[in-house]
Amino acid sequence: MRISSNHKLICSGVLILTLCGWAVAEPIRLTLDESDQPVAETNVAPVQHTEPVRPIASRSFSLSLTADGEPPETSAVRQASAEEPPTPNQDTSVSVRAPEGAQVAQPTANGPLRVYGIHQEKIDNPAARQGTSRFNEPTTSLNPTAKVQVEAAPTGQAPLSRFSQASPSVKPVETPRPEANTSLPPVVPSNPATAEVEAPSFSVTQIAPGKTPLTQIEAQWGAPAHKRRIDQDKHVRLYEHQGDFAKVEIAVENDQIISVFLIPAKPMSLDAVEQKFNLTKIEPAAVRDSSGRHLGTIYPERGILLPQTAEGGSFEIDRIIVQAPSAESFMIRASNRSPLEFRDRLNDYQLAIAQEPYSAEAWYQTSLILHRLGRDQEAFDAARKATSGVGSSAEHRLHRTLLNVVQGNLATGIHNTQLIADDVTVADHVRAKAHCQWGDLLQMAGPQKNREAVQHHVRAIEIASPLVNDTDQEVRRAAKQVLVDAHMSLAIDIATGDWEKKEQTVNQWLLRSKVYIDNMVTNEEATGELRMAWLTKSLMAHSFYNAPFDPGDSIDQIVGQYRELLSKTDDPFFHRALEWETGQALTQAVFIEHARDKHDSALKIADQARAFLRGGLAGREVGIADHLLLGNLYFRAGAICAVQKQDHSAAVKWYELAVDHLTNQSLQNIMLDRRGESLVSMGVSFWSVGNREEGIALTEQGKSLIESATAQNSALQKKLIVPLDNLAEMYRELGNAQKSAQYTASAQKIRQSLGDDAVSR
Repeated sequence: MRISSNHKLICSGVLILTLCGWAVAEPIRLTLDESDQPVAETNVAPVQHTEPVRPIASRSFSLSLTADGEPPETSAVRQASAEEPPTPNQDTSVSVRAPEGAQVAQPTANGPLRVYGIHQEKIDNPAARQGTSRFNEPTTSLNPTAKVQVEAAPTGQAPLSRFSQASPSVKPVETPRPEANTSLPPVVPSNPATAEVEAPSFSVTQIAPGKTPLTQIEAQWGAPAHKRRIDQDKHVRLYEHQGDFAKVEIAVENDQIISVFLIPAKPMSLDAVEQKFNLTKIEPAAVRDSSGRHLGTIYPERGILLPQTAEGGSFEIDRIIVQAPSAESFMIRASNRSPLEFRDRLNDYQLAIAQEPYSAEAWYQTSLILHRLGRDQEAFDAARKATSGVGSSAEHRLHRTLLNVVQGNLATGIHNTQLIADDVTVADHVRAKAHCQWGDLLQMAGPQKNREAVQHHVRAIEIASPLVNDTDQEVRRAAKQVLVDAHMSLAIDIATGDWEKKEQTVNQWLLRSKVYIDNMVTNEEATGELRMAWLTKSLMAHSFYNAPFDPGDSIDQIVGQYRELLSKTDDPFFHRALEWETGQALTQAVFIEHARDKHDSALKIADQARAFLRGGLAGREVGIADHLLLGNLYFRAGAICAVQKQDHSAAVKWYELAVDHLTNQSLQNIMLDRRGESLVSMGVSFWSVGNREEGIALTEQGKSLIESATAQNSALQKKLIVPLDNLAEMYRELGNAQKSAQYTASAQKIRQSLGDDAVSR
C-alpha cells in the first residue's frame, strides 16, 4: 500500500507560549480549597463597568510613615540596530546596587507596595452619579483576633468550581462595651462588696475606629485634657493617663472616631502589645517605604500599626496607631508574602476587595495569579475590573491587553500595546514593559514581523537600563524584570529570524539575561521561578534552528529547580502552576532531541513532560497556546513511534492524545496547513492498525484544513496531493472505486496545474 505520511512539525505555533509563562504577581483570600471549591460565599456589591467618575479621596488624619529617599541614578544605553544581529552591550557591565537601608537577599517575599500612610479612605462609588451615597460597609465583619483559614477539600476531589469572589466566613468578636449613662453620674461604690460587682471600666483596647461611638468615650472618660481643631469637621482630643497609656489621642471627623494614637506610660514589649490588643492569632506584616526601609508592623484585621525603626529581634513599642481595617493594610500583607504562596496572597486580595470593591490594584494582582493558574477567562474578568477601578493605571491596561491576545485578538492587542508604549505620560518602567510586550506580539504575528520585534525589544532595554539603580524599589525591580524578559525575547527573535552568526548571538542574549536574573535573586528577593523561565526560553531558542546543542544539562537543571521550588511551599495552587511550567520546559527538550535524531531520549522526555502537564491541567482552562503545546508534543512523540520506530500501535496511543488538541475549535484559523498535515499523518497510523474509519476521518479532516489554508494562500496547494493520494488508496482498498477515482483525478489536476508530475510523499 502506498499511503503517504507527511510528518512536518508544528514549530512556530509554540511562540505564543512566550506570553503565557511567568507573570510575577501578588495577592485576596479566594476562600478556595485545593479543589477550587469556595469555602464560603458572601455577596459583594457588583462592579459596574462604566466610565467612573473619579472622586477625590478624603484622607483625613493620614498617619503617614515616610523616609527620605535617594536620587535615582541613570546610565547611558548603547543604541542597537536591527540591520545586523543585535548583540548585548558587552562594554556596559551590570552595575546594580541596593539603596542604603534596603532589605535584600531574602527570597521569601516580594517587595512591598509603596506605603506613604496608613489611613482610612472614604471614596465615592466611581460607578454612581455624583451626589449619591458612599460605599456601604461590608455585611460580614472581619474577625480581629483570628486568621482567616481555608479548609482543605478531601484528597483527590476533582475541582468543581472556578474563582468566585467571596468574603471569608468569619465571625466578629463580641467585645463587652457597657452602655453609656448620660443621664446620671456613675455610682461610686460605698464598700468593697459593691466594688466587686461593678462593671469593668472602659479600656483603650476597646476603641474600634468607625464603630465605637464618641459619646461612649465622653461618658466614660469625661472631657479631654486638650482639644485641637483641624477644621470645621475635624478635631483631635487628647486624654491622659488611661490605664497603661500616658496619652491617648483620638482623631474625630463629623463626630466619628477615625483613628487613635497611643503613647504607653512606659515602652511595651511586642508580646505585651499583642496580648493586650488580642493580636496573637492575626498574621502581621511589615510596612516599608518605597526604598524598602522598615517603618513598622501592621495587623490588617484590626488596623493596628506599630511604628518601629528596626525589623525583627527584641524591641520595645513606644507608639501604637489604631485605625479601621482598610484595603491598603491587606495589600501590604499580600506584598510581604512569598510569591510562591498563591492561595494566601489571593486571600489577602479578596479581603482588600471586601473593604474596597473598586480597588484596581487588588483586582490586577488577582488577575496575575489567575493567569498563572491558567484560568484566563476569570483573569480577564478581574483585569476588566482593574482597568475600571479606583487607581487604574497603564500597567493594568497593558495586562488586560495581554489577556485579550490570549483569547485570540492579536491585532487588537498589538494596537493597544502600541498606544501605551507611545504615551510619553506613562512611567518609563511601564513604557519599557509595553515595548517588550509589543515585540513579543509582533513575533507572534509571523516571520515578516521579526525585525520589528527586534527593534521593540531593543527599545525596551534602552528605556529600562537607566532605572536599575532607582531608589524606588517598585521601579527598580520592574526595570530589571523588563531587562530579563527583553533579553530572553531577543534570543527567540534571533533564533527564529534570518540572521547571521545566529548561534553566537543567541547565546550572548541568553547569558546576558542570566546576569540580570542572578542579580534579582541576590538583591531583589526574586525566586527560582526566573531561572525556570530562563531554562525554558533557552531550550525554546535552540529548538528553532539546527545547532549542536545537548539539552541534557538543562533537563537536569529544570528537574532540580522544580524540586527546589516545590520544597519551599505547600501551596497547592502554586504546585499546579509549577507542574505546568515544568512540563512546558521539558516539551522544548523533546523538540530538540527529535531534531537531533535522539529518538529514544525524546520519547523518554516526552513521558516526563506528559506527567507534569497532566498534573498542571487540574483546574486549568486549556487555551489556544495550551492546545498547540499539547497537540505538538503528543504528535511529535507519535511521529517518532510511527516513522523511526515503525510502531503504529504505539504511535496511535500518542495520536489519540493529540487529536482533541489539534482539532479544537479555539484554534480556528491558526496554522491550518500544519495541523492538516499532522492529521493526515495520524490517519496513516490509525489505518495501519486496522481502525480504518478513524484513519479516513482524520485524513478527510486534514485535507479540509489544508484546503482552507490554500484558499488563503494558493502557494500551499501542493500540500493537498498527499491527502488526496492517501484517500484514493484507502477507498480503493475499501472497494469504493468511484471515490478512489475522484481523489486520484483531483490529485492529478493539481500536479498538472503546478507542472509537477512527481508525487509528493
